[in-house]
Amino acid sequence: MHALRLDYQRGTRPIPWLGMGVLASALAALALLASHYHELGQRTALWEARAAHVERLAGRSTRALRPAAGQAAREQALEVQHANQVLRQLSLPWDTLFRAVESAGGTSVALLSMEPDIRKGTVRIGGEAKDFAAMLEYIRQLGARDVFGSVHLQNHQIRQDDPEKPVRFSLLAAWKVEAP
Repeated sequence: MHALRLDYQRGTRPIPWLGMGVLASALAALALLASHYHELGQRTALWEARAAHVERLAGRSTRALRPAAGQAAREQALEVQHANQVLRQLSLPWDTLFRAVESAGGTSVALLSMEPDIRKGTVRIGGEAKDFAAMLEYIRQLGARDVFGSVHLQNHQIRQDDPEKPVRFSLLAAWKVEAP
């Protein structure tokens, strides 16, 4: 048997310019990637600077919008005062007032408006009566109710344009409001 001979090195010669071309194109690609990486780094830095600037501006504006501690306490006190006023208004005897005003007129008086003024303790009532006597009777009946102190006629006018000649009137009544 004879010896096996393995030749790992052939006598073929590689093409020298092919290796140099591959090396040159790899270096060119590396240079392009490096410049692109540098450009992306600059863009990132620019956007981070803009974001920091916006955050600083937003921080200033929120500090400017935030009320001082004293002002916040005053605003809270005003809110509490307003809430207490609403609570007082809701606890007033509205049902008693409405029943007294509506039941006093009967069929000869039509109620047109009612404007309570809680601060002054008055109620301005506007209506239209069938005639002058019906208006006076309505005022007398309102004055007899326990809800009202005094009832005064502010003005009246006979409507000439209506064939029945009704009397339009406005009166002011002192409202007796008891504390709940």
